[in-house]
Amino acid sequence: MKEILTAPVKSEEKSSLSVLGNLVKAQALQAEINKMVYESIAESTEQAKQELKEYTNQSIEEIKKFIPLTDGEANRLKQAITSRAAVTTKSWLKHKFNNPEYGGKEFFSKKYGHIVRAFYSLTKHHFGAIKYTAILHSDFEEALGFANQLNYYSLPQNAKRITESQLATLNSWEKIHKLPLTKPED
Repeated sequence: MKEILTAPVKSEEKSSLSVLGNLVKAQALQAEINKMVYESIAESTEQAKQELKEYTNQSIEEIKKFIPLTDGEANRLKQAITSRAAVTTKSWLKHKFNNPEYGGKEFFSKKYGHIVRAFYSLTKHHFGAIKYTAILHSDFEEALGFANQLNYYSLPQNAKRITESQLATLNSWEKIHKLPLTKPED
């Protein structure tokens, strides 16, 4: 048999092969390190996003506490109050004179204005606002519900009285209709 002769491996080639092996191992280690860095950054980024979202939501809720009614909401609240005041004025006339038409349009108008002011005052006071348009946007639904439940029994005593101006208007109407004059209240 013939002997196969192989060329002896030079130490230089061994060392190149060893370097190449070490390089492959180092690259694998670097890839693992890169993967860990990437995962850490991704986790930190997600955590930062979540914290920012929570902070933003909390900030928005805080800001909402200071936003007054929108024009549309203020208008709807005004309509509710004025509507309830008209119904309550008729109710007041019925309680006072047993007739919701007593006193004529001018007297109704003056008493209506008195009751509207009382209802605005009650609403502002209930919501701690300096004027009804300063009621908070976040309280709109509650304010609308409050306004819609206002009635004769909600009126403070001073709103149930007849003012001097109202009495003069009422007495003029009573004279024209030949009715006994309403006396001033004490």
